[in-house]
Amino acid sequence: MGLDFSVKHAGKVYPLSLHEDAKGSDLQLKVEELTQVPQLRQKYMIKGGLNEGTSLKALIKNGQIIMVLGTPDANLVNKPQKESQFIEDLDASAQIQHLSQMPSGLKNLGNTCYMNSTIQALYQITPLRDEVLAFQVPTPNPSVEGPHFQLVSELKRCFQSLKSKREESVTPMLLLAMLRKCYPQFAERDEQSGFFKQQDAEELFTQLFHSLQVVFGEKLVEKFRLNFQTTIKDTANEQDVTVKTDDHDVKLQCHISGTTNFMKNGLAESLSEKIEKRSSITDVNSLFSVEKKITKLPEYLTVQYVRFFWKKSTNKKSKILRKVIFPFQLDVSDLLENGYAQEKIKVREALREVEKDKLEDERESKRRKINGDQPKDDSAGVMTPKELAETQEALEESKREKWNQEFKKRFPADLASGENPSCVYNLIGVITHQGANSESGHYQSFIRDEADENKWYRFNDDKVSIIPKEKIESLAGGGESDSALILIYKGLGL
Repeated sequence: MGLDFSVKHAGKVYPLSLHEDAKGSDLQLKVEELTQVPQLRQKYMIKGGLNEGTSLKALIKNGQIIMVLGTPDANLVNKPQKESQFIEDLDASAQIQHLSQMPSGLKNLGNTCYMNSTIQALYQITPLRDEVLAFQVPTPNPSVEGPHFQLVSELKRCFQSLKSKREESVTPMLLLAMLRKCYPQFAERDEQSGFFKQQDAEELFTQLFHSLQVVFGEKLVEKFRLNFQTTIKDTANEQDVTVKTDDHDVKLQCHISGTTNFMKNGLAESLSEKIEKRSSITDVNSLFSVEKKITKLPEYLTVQYVRFFWKKSTNKKSKILRKVIFPFQLDVSDLLENGYAQEKIKVREALREVEKDKLEDERESKRRKINGDQPKDDSAGVMTPKELAETQEALEESKREKWNQEFKKRFPADLASGENPSCVYNLIGVITHQGANSESGHYQSFIRDEADENKWYRFNDDKVSIIPKEKIESLAGGGESDSALILIYKGLGL
Protein backbone atom coordinates (compact mmCIF):
# COMPACT_ATOMS: atom_id res chain seq x y z
CA MET A 1 0.00 0.00 0.00
CA GLY A 2 1.19 3.54 -0.75
CA LEU A 3 0.22 7.05 0.20
CA ASP A 4 -1.65 9.02 -2.47
CA PHE A 5 -2.29 12.63 -1.53
CA SER A 6 -1.63 16.20 -2.75
CA VAL A 7 0.31 19.24 -1.62
CA LYS A 8 -0.87 22.77 -2.34
CA HIS A 9 1.60 25.63 -2.76
CA ALA A 10 0.97 29.16 -4.09
CA GLY A 11 -2.47 28.15 -5.34
CA LYS A 12 -1.24 25.14 -7.32
CA VAL A 13 -2.01 21.54 -6.35
CA TYR A 14 0.60 18.81 -6.90
CA PRO A 15 -0.52 15.14 -6.68
CA LEU A 16 1.99 12.86 -4.93
CA SER A 17 2.38 9.14 -4.47
CA LEU A 18 4.89 7.88 -1.86
CA HIS A 19 5.72 4.54 -0.30
CA GLU A 20 3.83 3.76 2.91
CA ASP A 21 7.11 3.79 4.84
CA ALA A 22 8.08 7.25 3.55
CA LYS A 23 9.49 9.75 6.03
CA GLY A 24 9.24 13.51 6.27
CA SER A 25 12.56 13.85 4.42
CA ASP A 26 11.10 12.02 1.41
CA LEU A 27 8.19 14.46 1.24
CA GLN A 28 10.45 17.49 1.67
CA LEU A 29 12.65 16.35 -1.22
CA LYS A 30 9.64 15.82 -3.51
CA VAL A 31 8.18 19.22 -2.63
CA GLU A 32 11.55 20.86 -3.30
CA GLU A 33 11.65 19.30 -6.78
CA LEU A 34 8.07 20.35 -7.58
CA THR A 35 7.97 23.88 -6.11
CA GLN A 36 11.63 24.99 -5.99
CA VAL A 37 11.11 25.77 -2.27
CA PRO A 38 14.29 24.68 -0.37
CA GLN A 39 13.66 22.11 2.32
CA LEU A 40 14.74 24.51 5.08
CA ARG A 41 12.07 27.04 4.03
CA GLN A 42 9.21 24.56 3.81
CA LYS A 43 6.46 24.88 6.42
CA TYR A 44 3.66 22.29 6.48
CA MET A 45 0.19 23.09 7.80
CA ILE A 46 -0.05 19.79 9.69
CA LYS A 47 -0.92 19.44 13.36
CA GLY A 48 2.31 18.90 15.25
CA GLY A 49 4.44 20.00 12.28
CA LEU A 50 6.74 17.82 10.22
CA ASN A 51 10.41 16.90 10.48
CA GLU A 52 12.82 14.69 8.56
CA GLY A 53 12.20 11.55 10.60
CA THR A 54 8.44 11.85 10.87
CA SER A 55 6.51 8.82 9.54
CA LEU A 56 4.06 10.15 6.99
CA LYS A 57 1.71 7.19 7.49
CA ALA A 58 0.89 8.49 10.98
CA LEU A 59 0.12 12.04 9.75
CA ILE A 60 -1.35 11.86 6.27
CA LYS A 61 -4.39 10.06 4.88
CA ASN A 62 -4.99 9.02 1.29
CA GLY A 63 -6.71 11.80 -0.68
CA GLN A 64 -5.71 14.50 1.79
CA ILE A 65 -4.47 17.92 0.60
CA ILE A 66 -1.54 19.35 2.59
CA MET A 67 -0.84 23.10 2.52
CA VAL A 68 2.85 24.07 2.14
CA LEU A 69 4.26 27.55 2.75
CA GLY A 70 7.64 28.86 1.63
CA THR A 71 9.37 31.11 -0.91
CA PRO A 72 10.80 29.32 -3.96
CA ASP A 73 14.39 29.78 -5.08
CA ALA A 74 14.60 30.19 -8.87
CA ASN A 75 18.31 29.30 -8.85
CA LEU A 76 17.83 26.12 -6.83
CA VAL A 77 19.81 23.19 -8.21
CA ASN A 78 18.28 19.77 -7.69
CA LYS A 79 17.97 16.48 -9.47
CA PRO A 80 15.54 16.21 -12.40
CA GLN A 81 11.89 15.70 -11.50
CA LYS A 82 11.72 12.76 -13.90
CA GLU A 83 14.23 9.95 -13.92
CA SER A 84 15.78 9.07 -17.28
CA GLN A 85 14.00 6.20 -18.97
CA PHE A 86 15.26 4.40 -22.03
CA ILE A 87 12.82 3.61 -24.80
CA GLU A 88 13.66 -0.10 -24.55
CA ASP A 89 12.33 -0.04 -20.97
CA LEU A 90 8.87 1.19 -22.05
CA ASP A 91 5.97 -1.09 -22.88
CA ALA A 92 4.88 -1.55 -26.50
CA SER A 93 2.23 1.20 -26.57
CA ALA A 94 4.51 3.69 -24.83
CA GLN A 95 7.34 2.95 -27.28
CA ILE A 96 5.09 3.54 -30.28
CA GLN A 97 3.81 6.77 -28.67
CA HIS A 98 7.41 7.90 -28.18
CA LEU A 99 8.38 7.08 -31.75
CA SER A 100 5.45 9.12 -33.10
CA GLN A 101 5.63 12.26 -31.00
CA MET A 102 2.84 14.81 -31.07
CA PRO A 103 3.61 18.03 -32.97
CA SER A 104 4.67 21.04 -30.89
CA GLY A 105 2.31 23.92 -30.23
CA LEU A 106 3.03 27.66 -30.17
CA LYS A 107 2.68 29.84 -27.06
CA ASN A 108 0.13 32.66 -27.22
CA LEU A 109 2.02 35.90 -26.51
CA GLY A 110 -1.08 38.05 -26.10
CA ASN A 111 -3.69 37.97 -28.88
CA THR A 112 -1.27 36.13 -31.19
CA CYS A 113 -3.48 33.13 -32.02
CA TYR A 114 -3.85 34.61 -35.53
CA MET A 115 -0.07 34.18 -35.97
CA ASN A 116 0.16 30.76 -34.32
CA SER A 117 -2.58 29.23 -36.47
CA THR A 118 -1.07 30.67 -39.66
CA ILE A 119 2.46 29.49 -38.86
CA GLN A 120 1.25 25.95 -38.11
CA ALA A 121 -0.62 25.86 -41.43
CA LEU A 122 2.37 27.12 -43.43
CA TYR A 123 4.69 24.65 -41.68
CA GLN A 124 2.63 21.74 -43.01
CA ILE A 125 3.21 22.76 -46.65
CA THR A 126 6.22 20.57 -47.48
CA PRO A 127 7.99 22.61 -50.21
CA LEU A 128 7.50 25.85 -48.28
CA ARG A 129 8.79 24.26 -45.07
CA ASP A 130 11.82 22.77 -46.85
CA GLU A 131 12.67 26.08 -48.53
CA VAL A 132 12.51 28.00 -45.25
CA LEU A 133 14.54 25.38 -43.35
CA ALA A 134 17.24 25.48 -46.05
CA PHE A 135 17.36 29.30 -46.06
CA GLN A 136 20.82 30.76 -45.59
CA VAL A 137 21.07 34.32 -44.30
CA PRO A 138 22.90 36.23 -47.07
CA THR A 139 26.24 37.84 -46.41
CA PRO A 140 26.08 41.62 -45.78
CA ASN A 141 24.78 43.19 -48.95
CA PRO A 142 22.81 46.45 -49.10
CA SER A 143 20.67 45.14 -51.95
CA VAL A 144 19.33 42.11 -50.06
CA GLU A 145 19.45 43.08 -46.39
CA GLY A 146 16.11 44.13 -44.97
CA PRO A 147 13.17 43.20 -42.76
CA HIS A 148 11.82 40.53 -45.15
CA PHE A 149 15.07 38.54 -44.93
CA GLN A 150 15.17 38.99 -41.16
CA LEU A 151 11.55 37.86 -40.90
CA VAL A 152 12.24 34.68 -42.92
CA SER A 153 15.34 34.08 -40.79
CA GLU A 154 13.17 34.10 -37.65
CA LEU A 155 10.56 31.96 -39.41
CA LYS A 156 13.33 29.43 -40.06
CA ARG A 157 14.26 29.45 -36.38
CA CYS A 158 10.62 28.78 -35.46
CA PHE A 159 10.32 25.99 -38.05
CA GLN A 160 13.48 24.36 -36.68
CA SER A 161 11.96 24.29 -33.20
CA LEU A 162 8.72 22.78 -34.53
CA LYS A 163 10.68 20.15 -36.43
CA SER A 164 12.83 19.10 -33.47
CA LYS A 165 9.78 18.48 -31.21
CA ARG A 166 12.06 18.90 -28.20
CA GLU A 167 9.39 20.80 -26.32
CA GLU A 168 5.60 20.55 -26.13
CA SER A 169 5.36 24.21 -27.17
CA VAL A 170 7.56 26.83 -28.83
CA THR A 171 7.67 30.51 -27.81
CA PRO A 172 7.91 32.56 -31.05
CA MET A 173 8.93 35.82 -29.35
CA LEU A 174 11.60 36.85 -31.86
CA LEU A 175 9.40 35.94 -34.83
CA LEU A 176 6.60 38.13 -33.46
CA ALA A 177 8.98 41.06 -32.89
CA MET A 178 10.32 40.82 -36.44
CA LEU A 179 6.80 40.46 -37.86
CA ARG A 180 5.75 43.72 -36.18
CA LYS A 181 8.89 45.43 -37.42
CA CYS A 182 8.31 44.25 -40.99
CA TYR A 183 4.54 44.90 -40.92
CA PRO A 184 3.68 47.61 -38.33
CA GLN A 185 -0.06 46.92 -38.71
CA PHE A 186 0.41 43.84 -36.47
CA ALA A 187 1.80 46.07 -33.69
CA GLU A 188 -1.47 48.01 -33.36
CA ARG A 189 -2.62 48.49 -29.75
CA ASP A 190 -6.05 48.99 -28.23
CA GLU A 191 -6.45 52.64 -27.23
CA GLN A 192 -8.23 51.82 -23.96
CA SER A 193 -6.37 48.79 -22.64
CA GLY A 194 -2.99 49.39 -24.27
CA PHE A 195 -2.75 45.69 -25.20
CA PHE A 196 -1.87 44.51 -28.70
CA LYS A 197 -4.99 44.01 -30.80
CA GLN A 198 -6.24 40.76 -32.26
CA GLN A 199 -5.41 40.65 -35.98
CA ASP A 200 -6.77 38.95 -39.11
CA ALA A 201 -5.08 35.61 -39.92
CA GLU A 202 -5.85 36.02 -43.62
CA GLU A 203 -4.03 39.37 -43.71
CA LEU A 204 -1.01 37.77 -42.04
CA PHE A 205 -1.15 34.84 -44.49
CA THR A 206 -1.05 37.30 -47.40
CA GLN A 207 1.78 39.39 -45.93
CA LEU A 208 3.94 36.35 -45.16
CA PHE A 209 3.55 35.17 -48.74
CA HIS A 210 4.74 38.59 -49.86
CA SER A 211 7.88 38.26 -47.72
CA LEU A 212 8.50 34.72 -49.00
CA GLN A 213 8.22 36.00 -52.57
CA VAL A 214 10.70 38.81 -51.85
CA VAL A 215 13.20 36.36 -50.36
CA PHE A 216 12.79 33.25 -52.54
CA GLY A 217 11.42 34.72 -55.75
CA GLU A 218 9.12 33.04 -58.25
CA LYS A 219 10.38 29.47 -57.79
CA LEU A 220 8.50 29.02 -54.52
CA VAL A 221 5.46 31.20 -55.23
CA GLU A 222 4.70 29.43 -58.53
CA LYS A 223 3.66 26.38 -56.49
CA PHE A 224 0.74 28.48 -55.16
CA ARG A 225 -0.04 30.85 -58.05
CA LEU A 226 -3.13 30.62 -60.24
CA ASN A 227 -3.24 32.14 -63.71
CA PHE A 228 -6.48 33.39 -65.27
CA GLN A 229 -7.98 34.27 -68.61
CA THR A 230 -10.28 37.25 -68.01
CA THR A 231 -13.03 38.17 -70.46
CA ILE A 232 -14.57 41.65 -70.03
CA LYS A 233 -17.71 42.19 -72.10
CA ASP A 234 -20.09 45.16 -72.40
CA THR A 235 -23.58 43.75 -71.81
CA ALA A 236 -25.04 46.52 -74.02
CA ASN A 237 -22.57 46.07 -76.88
CA GLU A 238 -21.41 42.55 -77.80
CA GLN A 239 -18.62 44.00 -79.98
CA ASP A 240 -16.91 45.52 -76.93
CA VAL A 241 -14.91 42.53 -75.65
CA THR A 242 -11.49 42.48 -74.00
CA VAL A 243 -9.57 39.30 -73.17
CA LYS A 244 -6.66 39.44 -70.71
CA THR A 245 -4.27 36.56 -69.98
CA ASP A 246 -1.95 38.16 -67.43
CA ASP A 247 -4.14 38.01 -64.30
CA HIS A 248 -2.87 35.88 -61.40
CA ASP A 249 -3.33 35.34 -57.67
CA VAL A 250 -2.11 33.02 -54.89
CA LYS A 251 -5.61 32.17 -53.66
CA LEU A 252 -9.21 31.70 -54.72
CA GLN A 253 -11.94 33.54 -52.87
CA CYS A 254 -15.21 31.98 -51.79
CA HIS A 255 -17.85 34.72 -51.73
CA ILE A 256 -20.71 34.10 -49.29
CA SER A 257 -24.19 35.37 -50.10
CA GLY A 258 -27.60 34.56 -48.62
CA THR A 259 -27.88 31.53 -50.91
CA THR A 260 -24.33 30.14 -50.69
CA ASN A 261 -24.43 26.64 -49.21
CA PHE A 262 -21.38 25.04 -50.81
CA MET A 263 -17.84 26.28 -51.34
CA LYS A 264 -17.92 25.52 -55.09
CA ASN A 265 -20.84 27.94 -55.50
CA GLY A 266 -18.89 30.67 -53.70
CA LEU A 267 -15.80 30.06 -55.86
CA ALA A 268 -17.83 30.28 -59.08
CA GLU A 269 -19.43 33.51 -57.87
CA SER A 270 -16.04 35.09 -57.17
CA LEU A 271 -14.92 34.40 -60.77
CA SER A 272 -17.99 36.00 -62.31
CA GLU A 273 -19.13 39.55 -61.55
CA LYS A 274 -20.75 42.65 -63.02
CA ILE A 275 -19.09 46.07 -62.90
CA GLU A 276 -20.11 49.48 -64.16
CA LYS A 277 -17.54 51.50 -66.14
CA ARG A 278 -17.21 53.79 -69.13
CA SER A 279 -17.04 52.07 -72.50
CA SER A 280 -14.03 52.95 -74.65
CA ILE A 281 -16.20 52.46 -77.76
CA THR A 282 -19.43 54.30 -76.91
CA ASP A 283 -17.85 56.65 -74.33
CA VAL A 284 -20.81 56.18 -71.95
CA ASN A 285 -21.17 54.26 -68.71
CA SER A 286 -22.28 50.67 -69.18
CA LEU A 287 -22.62 47.41 -67.26
CA PHE A 288 -19.80 44.98 -68.04
CA SER A 289 -19.59 41.26 -67.24
CA VAL A 290 -16.21 40.01 -66.00
CA GLU A 291 -15.66 36.27 -66.39
CA LYS A 292 -12.48 34.55 -65.19
CA LYS A 293 -11.33 31.08 -66.17
CA ILE A 294 -8.26 29.38 -64.67
CA THR A 295 -5.42 28.64 -67.11
CA LYS A 296 -2.86 27.34 -64.60
CA LEU A 297 -3.49 25.35 -61.42
CA PRO A 298 -0.82 25.35 -58.68
CA GLU A 299 0.41 22.37 -56.68
CA TYR A 300 -1.15 23.91 -53.55
CA LEU A 301 -4.46 25.71 -53.71
CA THR A 302 -5.44 28.24 -51.02
CA VAL A 303 -9.13 29.10 -50.65
CA GLN A 304 -10.22 32.12 -48.60
CA TYR A 305 -13.73 32.30 -47.23
CA VAL A 306 -14.68 35.99 -47.49
CA ARG A 307 -16.39 35.99 -44.09
CA PHE A 308 -15.53 39.51 -42.89
CA PHE A 309 -17.18 42.73 -44.06
CA TRP A 310 -17.05 46.30 -42.78
CA LYS A 311 -20.03 47.16 -40.58
CA LYS A 312 -20.57 50.90 -40.25
CA SER A 313 -22.69 50.68 -37.08
CA THR A 314 -19.85 49.08 -35.11
CA ASN A 315 -16.86 50.33 -37.13
CA LYS A 316 -15.55 46.77 -37.18
CA LYS A 317 -15.05 43.95 -39.65
CA SER A 318 -18.03 41.75 -38.79
CA LYS A 319 -18.32 38.08 -39.63
CA ILE A 320 -20.73 36.25 -41.93
CA LEU A 321 -21.80 33.26 -39.82
CA ARG A 322 -23.48 31.27 -42.61
CA LYS A 323 -22.62 27.58 -42.93
CA VAL A 324 -20.78 26.88 -46.19
CA ILE A 325 -19.82 23.24 -46.73
CA PHE A 326 -16.38 22.43 -48.14
CA PRO A 327 -15.21 19.07 -49.59
CA PHE A 328 -12.24 16.95 -48.50
CA GLN A 329 -11.54 16.39 -52.19
CA LEU A 330 -12.08 19.35 -54.50
CA ASP A 331 -12.48 19.08 -58.29
CA VAL A 332 -12.20 22.48 -59.99
CA SER A 333 -12.58 21.29 -63.60
CA ASP A 334 -15.65 23.51 -64.11
CA LEU A 335 -13.63 26.62 -63.19
CA LEU A 336 -11.02 26.07 -65.92
CA GLU A 337 -10.66 27.45 -69.43
CA ASN A 338 -12.17 24.88 -71.81
CA GLY A 339 -9.00 23.64 -73.51
CA TYR A 340 -7.10 23.52 -70.21
CA ALA A 341 -10.00 21.66 -68.59
CA GLN A 342 -9.83 18.84 -71.15
CA GLU A 343 -6.14 18.30 -70.44
CA LYS A 344 -6.67 18.15 -66.67
CA ILE A 345 -9.74 15.90 -66.84
CA LYS A 346 -7.77 13.32 -68.84
CA VAL A 347 -5.06 13.18 -66.18
CA ARG A 348 -7.70 13.21 -63.43
CA GLU A 349 -9.18 9.94 -64.65
CA ALA A 350 -5.75 8.25 -64.72
CA LEU A 351 -4.90 9.44 -61.20
CA ARG A 352 -8.24 8.31 -59.81
CA GLU A 353 -7.53 4.79 -61.04
CA VAL A 354 -4.32 4.83 -59.00
CA GLU A 355 -6.19 6.32 -56.04
CA LYS A 356 -8.74 3.50 -56.23
CA ASP A 357 -5.97 0.87 -56.12
CA LYS A 358 -4.28 2.71 -53.23
CA LEU A 359 -7.48 2.76 -51.15
CA GLU A 360 -8.01 -0.96 -51.76
CA ASP A 361 -4.43 -1.64 -50.63
CA GLU A 362 -5.05 0.39 -47.45
CA ARG A 363 -8.25 -1.53 -46.72
CA GLU A 364 -6.37 -4.81 -47.10
CA SER A 365 -3.66 -3.59 -44.71
CA LYS A 366 -6.31 -2.71 -42.12
CA ARG A 367 -7.85 -6.17 -42.45
CA ARG A 368 -4.45 -7.75 -41.77
CA LYS A 369 -3.99 -5.58 -38.67
CA ILE A 370 -7.42 -6.56 -37.35
CA ASN A 371 -6.46 -10.22 -37.81
CA GLY A 372 -3.34 -9.63 -35.72
CA ASP A 373 -0.69 -10.18 -38.38
CA GLN A 374 2.73 -8.83 -37.35
CA PRO A 375 6.09 -8.52 -39.09
CA LYS A 376 8.58 -11.07 -37.77
CA ASP A 377 12.34 -11.33 -37.68
CA ASP A 378 13.17 -14.75 -39.17
CA SER A 379 16.45 -14.93 -37.27
CA ALA A 380 15.10 -14.03 -33.85
CA GLY A 381 11.37 -14.78 -33.79
CA VAL A 382 8.89 -12.09 -32.76
CA MET A 383 10.33 -8.57 -32.76
CA THR A 384 10.73 -6.36 -29.70
CA PRO A 385 8.20 -3.50 -29.42
CA LYS A 386 10.82 -0.98 -30.56
CA GLU A 387 11.83 -3.10 -33.57
CA LEU A 388 8.18 -3.67 -34.44
CA ALA A 389 7.38 0.06 -34.35
CA GLU A 390 10.45 0.93 -36.45
CA THR A 391 9.68 -1.83 -38.95
CA GLN A 392 6.06 -0.72 -39.28
CA GLU A 393 7.17 2.86 -39.88
CA ALA A 394 9.69 1.71 -42.52
CA LEU A 395 7.03 -0.38 -44.26
CA GLU A 396 4.58 2.54 -44.26
CA GLU A 397 7.24 4.87 -45.69
CA SER A 398 8.09 2.34 -48.39
CA LYS A 399 4.41 1.99 -49.25
CA ARG A 400 3.94 5.78 -49.47
CA GLU A 401 6.93 6.03 -51.81
CA LYS A 402 5.53 3.21 -53.96
CA TRP A 403 2.20 5.00 -54.46
CA ASN A 404 3.92 8.35 -55.05
CA GLN A 405 5.80 6.72 -57.92
CA GLU A 406 2.59 5.19 -59.29
CA PHE A 407 0.93 8.63 -59.34
CA LYS A 408 3.97 10.24 -61.00
CA LYS A 409 3.87 7.71 -63.83
CA ARG A 410 0.51 9.25 -64.84
CA PHE A 411 1.70 12.86 -64.75
CA PRO A 412 1.91 14.58 -68.18
CA ALA A 413 5.43 14.85 -69.58
CA ASP A 414 5.07 18.57 -70.26
CA LEU A 415 3.90 19.47 -66.73
CA ALA A 416 5.07 22.98 -65.85
CA SER A 417 7.07 23.65 -62.70
CA GLY A 418 4.78 24.20 -59.71
CA GLU A 419 1.67 22.98 -61.58
CA ASN A 420 -0.95 20.50 -60.38
CA PRO A 421 -1.01 17.57 -62.85
CA SER A 422 -4.82 17.28 -62.63
CA CYS A 423 -7.78 19.38 -61.50
CA VAL A 424 -8.27 17.53 -58.20
CA TYR A 425 -7.09 18.59 -54.74
CA ASN A 426 -7.12 16.99 -51.28
CA LEU A 427 -7.67 19.07 -48.15
CA ILE A 428 -4.63 19.22 -45.82
CA GLY A 429 -5.29 22.22 -43.56
CA VAL A 430 -7.91 24.63 -42.26
CA ILE A 431 -7.49 27.89 -40.35
CA THR A 432 -10.63 28.75 -38.38
CA HIS A 433 -12.05 31.71 -36.46
CA GLN A 434 -14.32 31.78 -33.43
CA GLY A 435 -16.33 34.90 -32.65
CA ALA A 436 -18.37 37.62 -34.33
CA ASN A 437 -15.67 39.94 -35.77
CA SER A 438 -12.02 39.90 -36.83
CA GLU A 439 -10.82 42.05 -33.92
CA SER A 440 -11.92 39.55 -31.29
CA GLY A 441 -12.49 35.83 -30.95
CA HIS A 442 -9.92 33.12 -31.43
CA TYR A 443 -8.03 31.50 -34.33
CA GLN A 444 -7.05 27.83 -34.53
CA SER A 445 -5.67 25.54 -37.21
CA PHE A 446 -6.58 21.96 -38.08
CA ILE A 447 -3.90 20.03 -39.95
CA ARG A 448 -4.01 16.59 -41.57
CA ASP A 449 -1.34 14.10 -40.56
CA GLU A 450 1.17 13.65 -43.38
CA ALA A 451 1.10 9.83 -43.11
CA ASP A 452 -2.54 9.17 -42.15
CA GLU A 453 -5.32 10.91 -44.12
CA ASN A 454 -7.91 10.06 -41.44
CA LYS A 455 -5.92 11.61 -38.58
CA TRP A 456 -6.03 15.35 -37.94
CA TYR A 457 -4.35 17.62 -35.40
CA ARG A 458 -6.02 20.56 -33.71
CA PHE A 459 -3.56 23.39 -32.94
CA ASN A 460 -5.04 25.61 -30.24
CA ASP A 461 -1.94 27.74 -29.55
CA ASP A 462 0.25 25.55 -27.28
CA LYS A 463 -2.42 22.85 -26.90
CA VAL A 464 -2.25 20.15 -29.58
CA SER A 465 -4.75 17.30 -29.78
CA ILE A 466 -5.72 14.56 -32.22
CA ILE A 467 -9.21 14.65 -33.71
CA PRO A 468 -10.96 12.31 -36.18
CA LYS A 469 -11.51 13.34 -39.77
CA GLU A 470 -15.28 13.52 -39.21
CA LYS A 471 -14.86 16.48 -36.84
CA ILE A 472 -13.38 18.61 -39.64
CA GLU A 473 -16.79 18.73 -41.34
CA SER A 474 -18.14 20.79 -38.41
CA LEU A 475 -15.80 23.68 -39.35
CA ALA A 476 -18.13 24.77 -42.16
CA GLY A 477 -19.64 27.48 -39.93
CA GLY A 478 -23.19 28.25 -38.95
CA GLY A 479 -22.51 30.23 -35.77
CA GLU A 480 -19.80 31.91 -33.73
CA SER A 481 -17.95 28.63 -33.14
CA ASP A 482 -14.99 27.51 -35.28
CA SER A 483 -15.66 28.54 -38.87
CA ALA A 484 -13.33 27.89 -41.80
CA LEU A 485 -11.48 31.01 -42.93
CA ILE A 486 -8.57 29.64 -44.97
CA LEU A 487 -8.42 26.17 -46.53
CA ILE A 488 -5.25 24.64 -47.96
CA TYR A 489 -5.52 21.95 -50.63
CA LYS A 490 -2.76 19.79 -52.14
CA GLY A 491 -2.87 18.39 -55.66
CA LEU A 492 -3.90 14.73 -55.98
CA GLY A 493 -0.86 12.46 -56.28
CA LEU A 494 1.71 15.06 -55.24
